[in-house]
Amino acid sequence: MARPIILATCSGVCNVGQLTTLAAMQLVRRFPGFYRWVKIEKGKAIKFISPDDSIWVLVGCNERCACKELEKSGVGYGRTVIATDLGIVRDVNAEGRFDEISRFVDIIPLRNE
Repeated sequence: MARPIILATCSGVCNVGQLTTLAAMQLVRRFPGFYRWVKIEKGKAIKFISPDDSIWVLVGCNERCACKELEKSGVGYGRTVIATDLGIVRDVNAEGRFDEISRFVDIIPLRNE
């Protein structure tokens, strides 16, 4: 079996950041073995990623925090999906909704399509 695609998420404090984690977890559950989730945090070492991994970054907004942390660490990545680009409004007081999780998950293709 091929190596799973790493879903690297920003997992920030606002709804769109948390949505990245919820979407990644749903994909990991829906397609066991195809995806693996790694939380990327500002200023923390990036663990559990090897140079052979295919990495897709799920971020909440155009600040692209997870992308910036990967770049600082010299870790390359392929696809980036941004929640606010999908029409999901950033709101520090809101929580991710099921319809937003579905919208995010539906844009992620199965494997490297």
